Amino acid sequence: MKQQLFALIDINNCYVSCERVFNPQLNGKPVVVLSNNDGCVVSRSNEAKALNIGMAIPWYEIEKEALQAGVKVFSSNYALYGDMSRRFFLILQQYFHTDDLEPYSIDECFIRLTPYAKNRDLEQYCRDLISIINQWIGLPCCIGIGATKTQAKLANHFAKKRTGFNSLCFLPNLDLCSYESLLQETPVADVWGIGRKISKQLQDYEIYNSYDLTFANEHHLARQFSVLIARTIRELKGQSCIALDDPAIPSKRILSSRSFASALSEKPIIKQALTFHVNRAYKRLTAQQQLCACVHVALYEKIPHPPYKKSASHAVGLEYATDDLLVLSHAALKQIDVLFKENKKYVKVEVMFTALHSKQQHIHDLWQPLDLIQQRDDLMKTLLEMKQRYGSDCIQVGYHSTSLAWQMKQHHRSPRYTTCWQELLTIDDSALAVTQNK
Repeated sequence: MKQQLFALIDINNCYVSCERVFNPQLNGKPVVVLSNNDGCVVSRSNEAKALNIGMAIPWYEIEKEALQAGVKVFSSNYALYGDMSRRFFLILQQYFHTDDLEPYSIDECFIRLTPYAKNRDLEQYCRDLISIINQWIGLPCCIGIGATKTQAKLANHFAKKRTGFNSLCFLPNLDLCSYESLLQETPVADVWGIGRKISKQLQDYEIYNSYDLTFANEHHLARQFSVLIARTIRELKGQSCIALDDPAIPSKRILSSRSFASALSEKPIIKQALTFHVNRAYKRLTAQQQLCACVHVALYEKIPHPPYKKSASHAVGLEYATDDLLVLSHAALKQIDVLFKENKKYVKVEVMFTALHSKQQHIHDLWQPLDLIQQRDDLMKTLLEMKQRYGSDCIQVGYHSTSLAWQMKQHHRSPRYTTCWQELLTIDDSALAVTQNK
């Protein structure tokens, strides 16, 4: 049987790297990117890591010291990061068939390399890919290659942490002693699927590093924990147990949610925020060619004690499964009237589409208003064409308010260089004149 080969490619310090593409003055400097509402650190440059700035640490706790140390801080610029991610995956699709790709996150992707091993030098092929991505979109990447997805994930970790690999670690090409040495130096918490909580429990079984886990008794640990840990052990030994997921499989539910920049008590503003999230969820619904038959809405109230918020939710079943934005928006907004209470402050709203059906396979019954459904389908097609031609903001469906108080806090956001005409990257006239004089 032919040996399976998998790769994991990801962008180094993705959010920070995206900021540096359009602001090269950040190169070589400590940079951090914050989470929603400028809450916690979610991306750090290597220089920021050297200052012992931890992942997920609240910004307010380190702000003063970090700024004094020269740290550059940015709010999450999701429009920019999403567009750079799209370009990243487009390059991957030029190198590999889409059936051999499994997007794992905005900056990570598993790749099935087995079909390419016969006709290509895989190591050189992947090094060329790293070079092309850096040349075309300016993002530095690392690639880990192994006989299983877990090995590929671990190899990617080695490629990042050890400069000797030069951004690519090909585990099958390592001798056994070198591989075992790397396993012994890698804490078990760094193994994909283990994490800190389970790693602490594994210490009771004298399992401290990846080597200990690889040669542990998988049957005993499966009884103590779950079959998942036994699967991880087999993967570490090189037995492929986790296949690539099919990215074409649609979601079973679609959720959109985000905390407000500050607590809100005005119903119209909350409805405007809900409309924004309905439109986000609707975009994913139509991209997956699905229909929705149930709409859930949850409203989170601010309370003075931990966990500092409590939720109230409500769900509405629709008369028939639909992808009509007008119907979905109306169903969601009606639920705010049920959930909202006067003199209460709210910190978050979310909408979730469930009871999803494939639009191509869905059959309407005789009791449904087929003529109206067809008219609405034509209307939604026209709406989509207008947004594609004139921009997503040219026309809006749902509740409108002039207040943007519901939007999240982004005091340090960089321009949306690639997605907003008003914020496109420009060359300063004085800088251009200097260049011309030289």
